[in-house]
Amino acid sequence: MRPLLYTAGVLLSLLLALVLHVEFFAERPRAFSGKLEDAIPRTLAGWQVQDIPLADSAAGALNIEGVLNYDQVVQRLFAKDGVQVMVYVAYWEPGKISLIDAGSHNPDSCWVNSGCERTNRAYGVAGKVGKRELRPYEWGEYRTPAGATLQAMFWHLVDGEPNRYEDQQVGWREGVGGRIERSKLVLQDIRTRGLNQRAEQMFVRLSSNKTPEQLLADPDARWLLDQLGKLGIFQDESWR
Repeated sequence: MRPLLYTAGVLLSLLLALVLHVEFFAERPRAFSGKLEDAIPRTLAGWQVQDIPLADSAAGALNIEGVLNYDQVVQRLFAKDGVQVMVYVAYWEPGKISLIDAGSHNPDSCWVNSGCERTNRAYGVAGKVGKRELRPYEWGEYRTPAGATLQAMFWHLVDGEPNRYEDQQVGWREGVGGRIERSKLVLQDIRTRGLNQRAEQMFVRLSSNKTPEQLLADPDARWLLDQLGKLGIFQDESWR
């Protein structure tokens, strides 16, 4: 019995060492070399454009940064004649954050936990901007506590490819309870992507008071989407 226990202990230690090496020490080249500030247009003819802070105070912004642990983030609002499009993008370099930690910060969790109600949802939606095919995006419709309706198109890109959300719940909890709830997804991620759970990642969200169909029918909104190609949301263009 003792030799078996000894062997099992050695194998477990080797497995733990392998996991630690892959998670924290393996070299991971960075594919996205640009700056988010430059990848999102600063102007759009006839539209008002402004950067929107993630929080109302410096302390609040630092708290959000500490939770999300991003390397770059931009939130830019485009507004014209009652139409509003908010572009939010967060980027994590390779080795920075796990898939589950980055992916759980999405409207289904953050907005719902802040009091919104999710009223509709679709997964892996196909779309085109002109002749260019978008990578499959997530779509949700949410009602705010004030009664307004928000539409959200979003991508969680892992090494440039969309991560899917079908198995995620609405309103993930924070802390230990939330991690236990998400343990099933962690196992799925390991089976799908291996032990490297800290890949290069980007979260791209377009929120608006218009549906995706209405935005894709608007020439200005189509131009805006087309300009976001450096973020990797199109099938014919990888992030750069």
